[in-house]
Amino acid sequence: MSKGPLITRSELRRQKEKAGIVEEFDAPVREKNTMKLQKEYDRKDEKIKNFYRKEAKRQKELTKTRSGESRKSRELNSFLVGAIIVVSLLIGVVLLATFFL
Repeated sequence: MSKGPLITRSELRRQKEKAGIVEEFDAPVREKNTMKLQKEYDRKDEKIKNFYRKEAKRQKELTKTRSGESRKSRELNSFLVGAIIVVSLLIGVVLLATFFL
């Protein structure tokens, strides 16, 4: 079949060492690129956050709820019914006082 290996271990080792040397020289450049990309990403992310923060400020927070409004309505209704009863009793007392005194 084949008379020998296509590449020997020593040749493979030499290629790995050359690749390691190239990677060592390439590392600072790669770090600069990653730092630059990270800064650009952070800048865009901050821009997006600011946009949505402004949108959130424009929307007023809901303070009224349907159950809260119905509770207020029932309380006001009961107060008004009580006031009507008190006023009608006072009118009755005044009418009795004017007819019998």
